[in-house]
Amino acid sequence: MNRSYLLILIIGLSLGIGIAYSCTYSGEDSGSQSSAKSSPNQFVGDEACASCHADQTTSWKESHHDYAMKKATEVSVRGNFNNTTFTHNGDQYRFFQADSLFMVEAPGPDGNINEYHVTHTFGWTPLQQYLIDFGQGKLQALNIAWDTQKEEWFALNPEQDTQHGDWLHWTGGAMNWNTMCADCHSTNLQKNYIAEADSFHTTWSNINVSCEACHGPGKQHVDFVQSEEVKDATIERIREDLRLTQNTPQVEQINQCAQCHALREEVTGDYQHSGNFLDHYNPTLPHPDQYFADGQIRSEDYVYGSFLQSKMFNEGGVKCNDCHDPHSLELKANVTDNSLCMQCHEPRYNTIEHHKHQVNTEASQCINCHMPGRYYMEVDFRRDHSFRVPRPDLSAQFETPNACNNCHEDESAQWAADAVEEWYGPNRPDHFSETLVRADSVGADAIPQLKKLIGDTARPDIARATAVWYLGQFPDQQSMDILEQTLNDENPLVRNSSARTLASLPPEMKLPILQDALDDSVRAVRVAAAEGLAEFSAADITFNLKSHFNDALAEYKQYLNASQYFPQGQMNRGQYFEKQNQPQKAIDAYQKALQRDPYFNAARINLAYIYNGQGNNTEAKQLLETVIKQEPQYGPAHYSLALLLAEGKQLQRALSHFEKAATLMPANTRVRYNWAISLQQLNRPEEAEEIYLEAINIAPDNPEYRYGICTLYIQQKQYQKALPHAQKLVELQPQNSRFRQLLEMVKQQN
Repeated sequence: MNRSYLLILIIGLSLGIGIAYSCTYSGEDSGSQSSAKSSPNQFVGDEACASCHADQTTSWKESHHDYAMKKATEVSVRGNFNNTTFTHNGDQYRFFQADSLFMVEAPGPDGNINEYHVTHTFGWTPLQQYLIDFGQGKLQALNIAWDTQKEEWFALNPEQDTQHGDWLHWTGGAMNWNTMCADCHSTNLQKNYIAEADSFHTTWSNINVSCEACHGPGKQHVDFVQSEEVKDATIERIREDLRLTQNTPQVEQINQCAQCHALREEVTGDYQHSGNFLDHYNPTLPHPDQYFADGQIRSEDYVYGSFLQSKMFNEGGVKCNDCHDPHSLELKANVTDNSLCMQCHEPRYNTIEHHKHQVNTEASQCINCHMPGRYYMEVDFRRDHSFRVPRPDLSAQFETPNACNNCHEDESAQWAADAVEEWYGPNRPDHFSETLVRADSVGADAIPQLKKLIGDTARPDIARATAVWYLGQFPDQQSMDILEQTLNDENPLVRNSSARTLASLPPEMKLPILQDALDDSVRAVRVAAAEGLAEFSAADITFNLKSHFNDALAEYKQYLNASQYFPQGQMNRGQYFEKQNQPQKAIDAYQKALQRDPYFNAARINLAYIYNGQGNNTEAKQLLETVIKQEPQYGPAHYSLALLLAEGKQLQRALSHFEKAATLMPANTRVRYNWAISLQQLNRPEEAEEIYLEAINIAPDNPEYRYGICTLYIQQKQYQKALPHAQKLVELQPQNSRFRQLLEMVKQQN
């Protein structure tokens, strides 16, 4: 499905139904909130820091962090609110002022035009967004923003004609500030979602990204420097109470920045500026659809997932403040003459002999070859921080992008690959991206390369974790053995990927292995294990892990509660209740997901499965038909409807949906298997044979497909054709008496 959701998870407070709250807004831009969480965080505000750190404060002032969020005033608002209009997909937006208030006339959640009060600005350049108070504590980000370079209004989603009621409409959940944006644009933000009232009581210490957003709560530090003890203290002791300083080790610094500069979901909903990054977040790995198959940026990935792929991180010890001033956020040196890169790299890389382009041109700039970028939100250009060597040869094979053709748009990838070979010789440096693109292209045939990458600890751990994810797409005994090993890997990213991969496998495959992750040192891994084992009880768990199972399950439930504002969060709750054999609670959760987003068809399909299990096939059929109406190219919906029709003995009607599903999901062999069975039951043996063979060609070691075609051949008395398949069955499972008997019978008939 094409709809994606970035789960920035929230904490739900259990308060009375019907209670509505408003955001607690500050009267000043600093946004000091007496109601913000004070214990154990103990935030003191930026003014307490400025008294000693004047230079850093001056540098921070008017930075992107300073302007991350402001009250809407004549100073902070950059857009033209002088009664100007902008039209998008037939809807007109009018921007004007009423006294000192900034207002917008726009289509609302019911499609009707309403006047709204703009309460806050969001960002500074290259675009500025505007937040609108919707009541019940909700702020919504308008989908029309101000281009600060061209000084004009523009649509953030120009190609989409999103209708009111849709999760992606500006009045819907995808544009909700409290859950999608707030915790990375303010300091010490507490979302405080009240599920029973569907409202928020969101608070902050500072309205913008201030000192303590990065350095952590400052009260202990301030108390210490104001005490008598400071007179004899070393600089190390003075800095001890701060989370982030100029001497913070590489991984710790990167993880602190990654709380916002990573594509991730929250695991706890309450970042404590402590512990491992994966104690609080579950980052998205660089695999499709968020990234290109080789790991290059595709959707907005917020840097972390890219930088961890780089040699700079993996081998060079480079961290964020080597290039970026942590307070002004400006680059520390010029990029147009490559002086930023030459801080570390040898001068020979800044010569025509290396880059093969004229000096002092855009083509000679390191960043344009090694940090190609993409536009997000239409005007915001972000560069890929994986710092990779351009590989047009991979582009020619796998249609991934490359920096060469970003400039030479009129030339082919092969043309660029030939030029690179002429300049640098026929051999390219070995890179993990070759394994990833092959896994995406050839599937299970890439298992040997994936196994090699996973075992190569010299490779970036995030690449190894991605290889684990790919391996999970092809579960067999070999891949299961590898997953069992990676569940005990030294790196938490690899263990987390392994646990999440195992969690999606059938119960009999995951139960013996996944238990080992229940007492992992990292919370995200434990949560993944609990999710995967949720259909079991403590009685099914090894004795010494029973208490860990209960503890991990409690953490998983907290994660479910934290995510319940989102359609995907309700989807996760529904799946959990299904595993717990609580169908009515699962139905309620799936229905809530669809109330939040009528196009969230994953929940609609799961709801259809439950109704089917309850014998309510009429309702199930209607749900699946709705999915197909909304997303006619969504293969799983066609497959599910085909199975439902086949179950109801409507085999002829099922065939077209099997065929459509097979076309849309060419790698899904189960579709072909069930399609072949239906053809076999309709007494269309030639067609059934063709589809069985297609499934076997894709998955030659699957015994069900071999057994199915054997039964077809036996029905047709084509014993000679059945023989090799019966022999393969015994080869695959020599202890299976049913397969041995089948082989003997076929031999006797030949």
